[in-house]
Amino acid sequence: MGILYSGMQKSLYILLVLALTGSFVFGQGFFSSSGQGPGSLPDAVDVRSYLRSSITGSAWAVQRLPSDIYTSETADVKVKFQVLQQNDAFYILLINNFRGSYPLYSAGSYIIKRSLEDGSFVQAKIFLKNDPDTFIRLFPFGDRSKLELYLYGTPLHRNLVLPVSFEELLFSPISRLVSLSSGRIDWSLILPFLPESSSDIPKMIDVVREQIDDLPDMDDGAMDDSGRFVYIETGERESGGGFNCSGFAKYLADGIYYARHGRPMPIEPLKLKHPDLRGDPWSNRFEDERDPFFGLDWTRNIAYTLTGRRNLGYEGMDVRDVPLAGYVEDVGYPMESLKAVLYYLALEYPGSFYLGSVNAQFGKDPVLRQHIHVVVLMPYINARGDLVAAVFERNMETSVESLLRRYKGESIHLTRVEGSDQYILPPLPGRDF
Repeated sequence: MGILYSGMQKSLYILLVLALTGSFVFGQGFFSSSGQGPGSLPDAVDVRSYLRSSITGSAWAVQRLPSDIYTSETADVKVKFQVLQQNDAFYILLINNFRGSYPLYSAGSYIIKRSLEDGSFVQAKIFLKNDPDTFIRLFPFGDRSKLELYLYGTPLHRNLVLPVSFEELLFSPISRLVSLSSGRIDWSLILPFLPESSSDIPKMIDVVREQIDDLPDMDDGAMDDSGRFVYIETGERESGGGFNCSGFAKYLADGIYYARHGRPMPIEPLKLKHPDLRGDPWSNRFEDERDPFFGLDWTRNIAYTLTGRRNLGYEGMDVRDVPLAGYVEDVGYPMESLKAVLYYLALEYPGSFYLGSVNAQFGKDPVLRQHIHVVVLMPYINARGDLVAAVFERNMETSVESLLRRYKGESIHLTRVEGSDQYILPPLPGRDF
């Protein structure tokens, strides 16, 4: 295991690094003197500075360096150093330990790319969260640098020029990069300072997980306000009993309603159609035959029932104003942006969950864009600043990644529901919980 320095020498070295860069240590992360900075992002600037001659050495010498583990004082984390060759480049990896292992995308990790031909720096990738799709890319740009920023796969900035050389930024604290770009990047969104969480969402997720394996499946199935399994279309009692995707979403939302009223929501008000709020002459022709907006109407009606605020109307809890992705009326957000959208919403509304209606091309003669599937999404931000997004659909837990695989290129409409510390799922017929 590599050792930076020992005793007094190491402490003096770290203080020197901080003095030269104008930053200071607070908790486990670096902050700039302006008060803006990357929160608890573990920034192993001491390791990078100590290894500077190795990182900038000749291509021949760097590729022959052995892998090693270093202990960072500034980040309070172990860092794995490794050099890998691929195609026409070699990569210098400085990977922070996360939960006992060294995933390439752990927060604060650096992947530095150099040309195999002439040894020049090509780029550096800096991961900002414990997520492979949230990172900065830095590029050399003469005596300056260029920056790209991605948040959960969504590009927020490209070709942002910084007035400092690539190599200087490479060996500076991340807080300096934050300070240089703070006029153009909203770092309070990317790396927020998080108070102690008061969200009820993690507790609600636990309640769902405790019972989800016992939930039965049934096409067109839901629970009515008397606690019986019925068919949504007819209201007739089910012979077997269970939920389809819409009935399951209602059941999870019933956890709020049941805690307040001692019974599940009635079904008939949730089937109410709103042709005055959505659709067009083309889709209206298929209203009875195809019911193309069922999922949208259903999720809006559930949110309307739970809010108790009639002045908001049926569209009052629609999620329309997320700046990270483009919203299309009555269609929603691109599925590829869902993770970034949920991250924003978890920050903006920390105690809320969401009913999602998947909008996709469906059917034949003609093919229509329809709301074909209903899901429940429960996002929150953990103590590390990472998004945790539980996805529940049709009696199982899946993931945002699963939705993206199955509905790539499609859209999802979101309706917000306020969570509660009083969350009780109704008992299943013939069972007690």
